Amino acid sequence: MGIFDFVSSIFRRKQDEYAESGGGIVTPSGAVVSGGSAFATTLNPDDPGMIKQHNAALNYQDAIREAASRAQVPTAIICGIGSRESRWGLALKPPTPAGRGDFAKRPPRGGRTGQEPNDGGGYGRGLMQIDYDFHEFARTGNWHDPYSNLMYAADVLNKNRTFLANRGVSSDILLRAMIAAYNCGATAAFNCYNAGNDIDCKTTGRNYSQDVLNRAGWFQMQGWY
Repeated sequence: MGIFDFVSSIFRRKQDEYAESGGGIVTPSGAVVSGGSAFATTLNPDDPGMIKQHNAALNYQDAIREAASRAQVPTAIICGIGSRESRWGLALKPPTPAGRGDFAKRPPRGGRTGQEPNDGGGYGRGLMQIDYDFHEFARTGNWHDPYSNLMYAADVLNKNRTFLANRGVSSDILLRAMIAAYNCGATAAFNCYNAGNDIDCKTTGRNYSQDVLNRAGWFQMQGWY
C-alpha cells in the first residue's frame, strides 16, 4: 500500500444518506494557501445529496456570508456546519428553517429540569441546530428565523474561539477546536486538547470537526470561501 492509499484509508469513512462518499483524503486542518484556507474533501463534486444541500443553502446565502464575517471564518465553514447539523434544513422535521432535530430522549441537563422540552419534541432547533438544553435562544428566542439562527451560531463560534484561545489552544488547531466545541461544548473540546487527545474525542461520532471540514471542502468547490 502506497503512502497516499495509507493516508486515504485513515480518513475515509462512510457518509450519511445525504452525503455519499467519494475519493480523496481529508486533512485534519485547513492547509494555508494564498488568500485563505483550502479544505480537502472526500466528497465528489457531483454528489447528489450535497447538491441538494447546496441548493437549499443558496436560500440563505446572504445570511451565511454575514454569519461567516461575524464569526471570522470562511463561508465554507458555516456551510459545512449547516450541512452536518441539518443538511441545510433537509433533515429537519419539518424540512424547513423552523424544523427540529435530535429527537432522542435524554435526561435533564443544562437549563432544562423537565423530562422533555415544554414546547414539543426535538432538542436541536433550526438550521444550525441550536441546543434546547444549553441555549436560552433555543427555548425562547427567534430560532425559527434562519437569519437569527445563523447569527446566533456565529456568536457561539466566536465565544468558542475566545474561550479556547485564552486557554492556550494553539493556532494550528484552533479552527478545528472551535468547530468541535460547537458540537460538544468548549470545555469538553479543551479537555480533549489538554489531554493530548484528538480534538474530536468528545464530539458526536468522534469526527465532528473533521467531517465539517470535509463538507467545507466540498462547498469551496462550489465557490464558497
